[in-house]
Amino acid sequence: MLPIPEFPPLLKGHAVPAGGDPLRVAMEGARQGSFGAGDLFWSEAETHARVAIVLEPECSLAKALQMAPVLMVAIGDALGAIGPPNLALMYRWPSTLLVNDGEVGEVFLYVPAGVGLEDIPEFIVLGFSVAMSLPPELLDAPGLSRHATALFEEGCGDLDRTQVIEAVARHFLSWVDAWEHDGFAAAHPDFRGRMQPADKVAVQIGPVTHEGRMIGIDEDGGLLLDGAGAVRGLSLAQGLGIAG
Repeated sequence: MLPIPEFPPLLKGHAVPAGGDPLRVAMEGARQGSFGAGDLFWSEAETHARVAIVLEPECSLAKALQMAPVLMVAIGDALGAIGPPNLALMYRWPSTLLVNDGEVGEVFLYVPAGVGLEDIPEFIVLGFSVAMSLPPELLDAPGLSRHATALFEEGCGDLDRTQVIEAVARHFLSWVDAWEHDGFAAAHPDFRGRMQPADKVAVQIGPVTHEGRMIGIDEDGGLLLDGAGAVRGLSLAQGLGIAG
């Protein structure tokens, strides 16, 4: 049995049974007012490092959405610090975590219904899931797992769920402090620098697929695409599926 994660003073950890969903528990608790800023819910499952954190922004939702790429940068730093030297964590906009072109995890963000991009939300729930190991059905059928991977498959056999959760929590708080002082400009180079290079990018937003060549990340975390001879911008809100 793995040890219980220890968190910095600004975060209060709450264990969620392996079969439960930290995101759902955090959302329901925040809606009911039982939990607030800094309450962190972590799954006892050992196959994934899975966490949800309640945040109470003091800014517009449009700006608060930047917490998603800030968390991705924190995950990159955390795994870089505790993982093997050859672990190359990359990102696919807006919220997918990759290792060696395989999807190893994702960042997610929940916003209460009815909150507009210019509104200050009462709370949001931010979280991530990183696969520590692949399920047996994928290990037994390599063709099914060509788009998925896990840290154990990428040379991280010495790591466990607790170590990953603790490291991400520490790095996330550090990056939030930088964001509060310098805005998204603090995380922008790291977020852009770990973007998976690709000649062609296809982003599905609702029923529409946007295709083109990624030429950058804007100052708010949005994606800049060069397609059909014109540059278009896709906002972070669009990418995360959050309506304005």
